[in-house]
Amino acid sequence: MVVLTLIFILLYGAALVGWLKPLADDKMVVRLEPIIFAIIGYYFGRLPGLQNEHTLKEEIGRQSQKADAAQYAKEQALQKREGLEEKLKNVAAALGPSASTPATAGANANREFTRDPGLGRNIDVALKIISRN
Repeated sequence: MVVLTLIFILLYGAALVGWLKPLADDKMVVRLEPIIFAIIGYYFGRLPGLQNEHTLKEEIGRQSQKADAAQYAKEQALQKREGLEEKLKNVAAALGPSASTPATAGANANREFTRDPGLGRNIDVALKIISRN
C-alpha cells in the first residue's frame, strides 16, 4: 500500500512538473477519473480500518490474558479452600465427639476441659493440624 501511495505521488509530481503529456482525448480522462478516485478512496479508507483491526486484536489479547489470570486465581482459591476444608475435617476428627456438640459459654467450657484430660491432647492435635501448611 505504501508503494501505491508512492506511485500516485510520483505521477502527481510528474504531472505538475510537466513530464507527463495530458491526454488528447477528454473522454478517456472522464472514464479514468472515477477509477482512480475509487482506488485512492479505498486505500485511504482502508488505513483506519487496519489500524482499528490491530487495536481490537490487541484488546482481545489483553482481555484473554485477564480471563486466564482470573481463571488461574479462581483455581488457586478453590485448591486453598479444599485444603482448608480438609484441615477442618481433620480437626473435627481429632477433637472427636466434643467438636460436634456446641461449646457452652465461658466457665462451663473451662470446667469440661479440666475434667477431661484427653480433650487437651485432642486440642493439641487439632492445633498441630491447623498450623500445618
